[in-house]
Amino acid sequence: MKRIYKYLFMIIFFISFLFINKVNADYEATVFNGENAKCSLRNDSTGYCFYKDSSFSSVTQGVLWLDNGDKVTVITGHDIASPDSDLCPGNYVYAKYNSLRHGEKYGYYCNTYLKSDSFLTEELKQEFANAGFPESYFESLAYLKTAHPNWIFKAIDTELKFSDAVNGEISIPGNALVQTSSSNNYAYFSIDPQSFDYYNDKFVEYDQIGGSNPWCEANYDTVAYYMDPRNFLTDMHIFQFEGLSYDNSISDENYQSLILQIFKNDYLSNYVADFLEAGKTSNMSPVYLASLSRQEVGIGETASTAIAGTYNGMYNFYNIGATGGESPAINGLNYAAKTDIATLRPWDTPNKAIVGGAIWMNDKYISVGQDTSYFKKWNVIYNYLISTGKVSDPYTNFYHQYMTSIMAPSSEATTTYRSYSNAGLLNTGFIFYIPVYDDMPSSTNRPTTGGWPNNYLSSISINDNNIAEFDGATEKYNYYLDINTEEIEITAIPVSNKAQITGTGKFEITENTTKEIIVTAENGNTKTYKINIILTGQKIEDPIDVVTTLNNAGIKNGDKYISGLSIGTKLDVIKNKIQNANKDAIVEFDNNDIISTGNKIIITVGSEVKTYETVIYGDATGDGAIDAIDYVRIRKYIMGTANLSGAYKEASDANKDGFVDAIDYVRIRKYIMGTADIEQ
Repeated sequence: MKRIYKYLFMIIFFISFLFINKVNADYEATVFNGENAKCSLRNDSTGYCFYKDSSFSSVTQGVLWLDNGDKVTVITGHDIASPDSDLCPGNYVYAKYNSLRHGEKYGYYCNTYLKSDSFLTEELKQEFANAGFPESYFESLAYLKTAHPNWIFKAIDTELKFSDAVNGEISIPGNALVQTSSSNNYAYFSIDPQSFDYYNDKFVEYDQIGGSNPWCEANYDTVAYYMDPRNFLTDMHIFQFEGLSYDNSISDENYQSLILQIFKNDYLSNYVADFLEAGKTSNMSPVYLASLSRQEVGIGETASTAIAGTYNGMYNFYNIGATGGESPAINGLNYAAKTDIATLRPWDTPNKAIVGGAIWMNDKYISVGQDTSYFKKWNVIYNYLISTGKVSDPYTNFYHQYMTSIMAPSSEATTTYRSYSNAGLLNTGFIFYIPVYDDMPSSTNRPTTGGWPNNYLSSISINDNNIAEFDGATEKYNYYLDINTEEIEITAIPVSNKAQITGTGKFEITENTTKEIIVTAENGNTKTYKINIILTGQKIEDPIDVVTTLNNAGIKNGDKYISGLSIGTKLDVIKNKIQNANKDAIVEFDNNDIISTGNKIIITVGSEVKTYETVIYGDATGDGAIDAIDYVRIRKYIMGTANLSGAYKEASDANKDGFVDAIDYVRIRKYIMGTADIEQ
């Protein structure tokens, strides 16, 4: 009986232990106002608190949204005295709580450890669905709609697959650029051969060429992130979808206050009245125009230098015509100097530049349907405009885009948002035109894996002989080796000193084999070069003869001439091929230039010495090219007014029928015109 009580006691104790610990782990906390009632920001430099309270109404994705006094449930963890980024993957809120064990306490709590009611009601789901939004947009829109009931969200169906839209943008060189800096660690840049110069070990520059931070092409994942509207459905970034027309419900005083907020009493603040006039004249938002100017030319000394007319007396507040290259700002000022009555050019005063630039922008972009910052950058609205008949002749998708920077819309939106927020106008009835795509992925993320991408080799050598006609982009080679060679040493030189190489060294050779050299770039990408070692010749004690050496090297030869060589081939390439086939061969030339008809090549194998002349069929003059001079010389020979002999006469027989006649010079003429080829 005592044993039964003992087990019963243990069961009751165990259940009580679980209950007590559950009570202490799941308890209610209250968020309160006050100096410390702020979340700690880890990934945003603005210093704003991103939960809704009486002092600042704002919300951003991934941060718990709480009103002052809201009840939340703490599901794990304990309070801490101050935020610690190493302990919390998100942001913190400051709260007080009551528990049986601790009583009333105050402390910071990680928002990932708190539970709150969802804002996504059935009514909002239906509203968003009726507006044409996919379900993946709902949650973010619900936050925004609850915080700002007057905001209106309209879905714009691009009728494009998301992947097609991204590929369409990156298929056009220079369309989607990112500025180089140490912070992105090259993770954002395209490393396709047209975007990265593997031979010269540098990214291809499209803007600010040769500067310290040039602009280069972004890769697919980066472009996808910045094209995905769902990543920017936050208070701070949604204004890239704001309609850019002038809003008559906002007073002149409020507009002026908003513009001043953007310029922060800096150089551009001297032109507040001009931006207001520009908005009214062009029927565009003055706030957007101010945000665009700040984004394009900066503030302070940067802005005054860019647009103060010090170059040619012109002004350009929006960098219109500032196309890429070494001096985009100068290109923009030269554009400003041209004459166009409709847009008030030349822009030789600040007012003409600000107002005329706005007129130009409305005519070129807003009036043809690209009426948000997003659509000005990403022109994916063509299908929508055609199907709805809103614009009769819009610009086609992916072309006619105002800026090349993929980050520009979000940067402009942030500037606009802060201006509205500081002026207390966030609850104005803004209309946001948000694009949707077909077959959207569940999410898109900016790439994080960086490092230098170059995994090319500049050369591969075997027994100190460079592989003939090596090209870093070509991965497979045949290397013909004298069968009497017992050992080889493979060396390789990478283009980038940040790359690592494996597969080089000394190897015994007894049969045909394949050697692999693996090059690993700093970013982890690998490139494998395969070299097929092919043994040639006979296993003999004495050196093989010259003709056998040439045959083993794959070089056409006769009693007097060597042929079968491509135009532009360097003489060193022939030497490498011959010595690859016979390491003991000695090769001498009468010059060290590229191959041409009449070059003398002296080949020594053992005691045998043979002298050849090179023949490039069609190169009758021996200048290494096939052109009109050769055609004229052959024609004169046929007419009896010029002489041809030796290698030059052999090279004149373009069709190799043993005669130099009209057929040959016709063949050469067709070759020059690109309608025939000459076999070497």
